[in-house]
This record gives sequence, C-alpha cells and structure tokens, in this order.
Amino acid sequence: MVQFKKHEIITDEQGNIEVRLFLDTNSHGLEEFSTELGERPDKQNIKKSALEYLKRNLPGVKYNKIKVMIGGAVIASILGFTLVPPHASSHVFAEEISNTTSTMGISGGALQVEEFTVGRVDVTLTGATQDVKATISDFDVIDPSGTGAGWNVHMLASQFTDASGNTLPTGSLEVDAPTLTAESGSSSAASITKSGGTLDNGTGVTILSAPTGEGKGTFTVNFGADALNLKLLPKDVKAGTYTSTITVTIDSGPGNETTTDTPVTDGTI
Repeated sequence: MVQFKKHEIITDEQGNIEVRLFLDTNSHGLEEFSTELGERPDKQNIKKSALEYLKRNLPGVKYNKIKVMIGGAVIASILGFTLVPPHASSHVFAEEISNTTSTMGISGGALQVEEFTVGRVDVTLTGATQDVKATISDFDVIDPSGTGAGWNVHMLASQFTDASGNTLPTGSLEVDAPTLTAESGSSSAASITKSGGTLDNGTGVTILSAPTGEGKGTFTVNFGADALNLKLLPKDVKAGTYTSTITVTIDSGPGNETTTDTPVTDGTI
C-alpha cells in the first residue's frame, strides 16, 4: 500500500486549491511502492491511495488538483515519468488528479402561440335560424420561459361586417372548448383548464389556463371538427360577404395578466 508522510495545501491567485502529497521515503515504504508499481503499471493504485489519504486526513478540503511528490532518481526511472524531490525549487507533476466543477447557465425564452387558420364557409339563407359551423386548425402553445409562472391563452373575435357596413349582432360566434396534448418532456396537460364560450362579445374567452408551476413546455391545441358556431337569425341578416378577425394572445400567469402579449396571424370567416 502506497503511504504518504505529509501534505501541503497551496492556493493560487485564482483561488484554485492544490493538495501536494509526499510519499513516505523510508526504505520499507519505497520497497512497497516499487513492488506495487510493478504490479500496477496503470498507476491506479497511486490515485486510490491519494484519495484515501485525503478522505482520512483532509475530509473538509475542496481541492482542484492533487500532486503526488517523491524524491530519488531510482524511483523516477521505475515510474517512467518524472518525480521530484520534496524540497526542489521547481515541481513537476508526478501524478495529477483533477476535481473540476462544471457551471451551466440556462436562459428562458418568450411565451409563444403558433399561427392558425379558420375555415371559410358559404351559407345560403333559408328563412329560418341557422347554425353555421367552421373549423380551426391545430396550433402549438409554447412556454420556454423556465419561470413556472403559468399562463393563459385568450381568444377574441371582432364583430362580423361586410363591405357595405352591414353587421351581424355581437354574441353570434361561439367556440367549443379545445383539447390539449403535451409533447414529450412537457408538464401534464391534465392540469391546464380548457374552456369555450362567446368570442365576438367584446371580451372573448380564456380558452386555456395553466396554473402556477404547470404549463412548462410545448402543447398542441386541437378544437376538433366544427368547433366554431355562428348563429344566424333571419331578422338580423342581409346577404353579403361577412368577415370577422379572430385573435389569440398568450399572457403570463393563470389569470388575465399581460406581461407577455403575442398576437397570432388572424383567421377569418
């Protein structure tokens, strides 16, 4: 077993700590050392002995390097690399063990809602109340912020108008509650509230709400077929091409906060 008779602790200008271990140079110690080196040319036994010494004698020292030191030309030739005398004016590494701390910086990104489309529908009036259906394409909601603050997604539609200035009554357009699928590695979609409601009433509806600590990652929003319903009453409708702009925004926090506001390319009906 390799033995050490003493140690030194040296701190450089950068605060790096080096521990120097000095091999026992008595005749018995050298004999054991030479024998073990012959049996272990990979020098692993030196490392093992050095780490055991530190564990036993310097348990509280947080070091960056270990140097194993010895004197004597005969030992140097057995090792096959340079060993230095304990009190030499310049020191050369005899065996080095590194203990390095790795630091990683992680930055968050902005909340995002991807683009979506809304299907166009042509309607022939019948003289009766009609429910006109339309579809919304799937789109992703992304939270790369790394804050865990939660978020909410709001959907709002403008009042239907035509080129002549005719309008449909507000409160005519409703949307079903969507479903949500979490991509691999994201938070659970089950914790996110999904809602439907009236879109063209001036306030819209919060279709998704992720509570604090949830909603981290990427989620695909799906409304299914015919998620939009436009109610037409004969007494309110004149023939024409009507358009409504649907806008989706995402805000930080599960409520109606506005720390992040991301408009999406609008869908039209």
